[in-house]
Parts: sequence; C-alpha cells; structure tokens
Amino acid sequence: MTHKQAMRKIRSMMKECHRGILKECEHLLRSGAIDLEEAEDNFVVPKIVLTVALKNESFQYSPWSWDKAGKRLVKQLERV
Repeated sequence: MTHKQAMRKIRSMMKECHRGILKECEHLLRSGAIDLEEAEDNFVVPKIVLTVALKNESFQYSPWSWDKAGKRLVKQLERV
C-alpha cells in the first residue's frame, strides 16, 4: 500500500467517523448522566463528552482480532 492509498482510506473512514462521533455526543448528552443545567459554560464538559465519544467510537474501527504483528504496530505508533 502506498502512502497515498493509506491516506485515501483514512479520509474515507474519517467521514463516517465524524458522523459517528457527533451521534455518540448527542447520545451522551441526552443520556441524563450529565446535569447540563449545573455545568459551567466552559469547555470542561464538552471535552469530557468528546473524550468518551472518541473512546466509544474507536471500537468501531478496531480489528476484530489483533494478531501479534498488529499489536506490535499499535504499540510502535503509540510511542510516536
């Protein structure tokens, strides 16, 4: 795979990922787990919601099974 091919695939997934993250944020905000009336008008709660949504959405893009080579590549990329 070339760099260009990889980026094309990533861009393709990002479009769907963006929609999924927004949908998950809506779900989290409507869940009742956060009292928005009591939250300060700053970026703390939105950052927390986005963090949880990103974490939840990440499972949609994880391979079903991680072989040893895949696990090694993840650890290698996490160190960059």
